[in-house]
Amino acid sequence: MENRKRKKQRKFLVGFGLVIAAIGYLIYTGATDATMYYLTVSELKAAVETGEVDYDENMRLHGKVVNGSIQRGDVGSLRIRFIAREGGVEAPVVYTGVVPDTFRDDSEVVVEGEYARDGTFNAHTLYAKCPSKYEAEGGYGQYEQTEPKSPEPLPRS
Repeated sequence: MENRKRKKQRKFLVGFGLVIAAIGYLIYTGATDATMYYLTVSELKAAVETGEVDYDENMRLHGKVVNGSIQRGDVGSLRIRFIAREGGVEAPVVYTGVVPDTFRDDSEVVVEGEYARDGTFNAHTLYAKCPSKYEAEGGYGQYEQTEPKSPEPLPRS
């Protein structure tokens, strides 16, 4: 009877240990994916020139879409090509996937993928910043601090 109870305890502890290990693995992989730093186009080009770039390694790239550079693939194809620019430096990008509605000429983008040896950034994820037409006309000045008014005394009853 005692031996049987120990076997159940051992099975429970092994199962519990596997669940904890799986949760730990998911937390680790989620944290490393979420903390990926992105490079700007000029930082990427500088890294290429100094030999510090890791070709074919997953990274994020930030830039602005050059006007008139968007080329869509054949009908039914999810492939687009465009040029990203930042700091006067340009990088060709090839993206395959569903294109966000906010993606257009002169929009800011962050793409995730690999930088190939031929100088093309092959992206599998595309994030496009919302255009500035959604910002207030006067900028954010309407939220500037003003001098607080002194409170009026409450009437006594």
